[in-house]
Amino acid sequence: MIDSKPLKLHLGCGQQYMQGYLNIDYPPEDHVGYTPTADRYEDITQLKFDNNSVDEIRLHHVFEHFNRVTALVLLVKWHNWLKLDGVLVIETPDFMKSVEQIMSGIDYTQKMAIVRHLEGDQTAFWGIHIGQWWNERFENTLSRLGFSILKIEHTQWDRWPYLSNVTVTSTKLADRSLEQQIEQCQILLKDSTVAVGENRTYKIWCEQLKQRLL
Repeated sequence: MIDSKPLKLHLGCGQQYMQGYLNIDYPPEDHVGYTPTADRYEDITQLKFDNNSVDEIRLHHVFEHFNRVTALVLLVKWHNWLKLDGVLVIETPDFMKSVEQIMSGIDYTQKMAIVRHLEGDQTAFWGIHIGQWWNERFENTLSRLGFSILKIEHTQWDRWPYLSNVTVTSTKLADRSLEQQIEQCQILLKDSTVAVGENRTYKIWCEQLKQRLL
């Protein structure tokens, strides 16, 4: 008998166990100060699933922990795993809204709380926020990699320090070849260069990307 139950992944679940999802996180010994509640304990950057086998992938305050190359590698993999019309949900700190708050005349204590929100708690080796995301970056990145944006939500805590987050819900439009995805990733990586003299750095990023995808 074939199990027709949807395969939904909750990656980097921490203590937020979601019913109906396969909850995955680092093993307990890799966490500081709390024990995650997961179905599987693994490094989510090393996961493998069959192409077109997953119905939904969800991450809440996890994606910002990845550097620019790793983020793109994961998006390509997740796109491959998802079925057509499969859903990807990503929530991160909202970089632009956070900057607006910092520039709005709030006091130093609140500014530092927002900076902490952007930088991560840094208690474990993985607890550093590396990537900064906001709606425009999500839109450009996801659209280039074959996702269609369904909804973008901006939320803010209703209590001090009023932290800002952005949640993007997108869906897979069609299958893409790995060559097509690598080409789009290279265009996206070019956006992170700041001068012509960074061509060597850009080539290193592209080589790192290919090594992890090919």
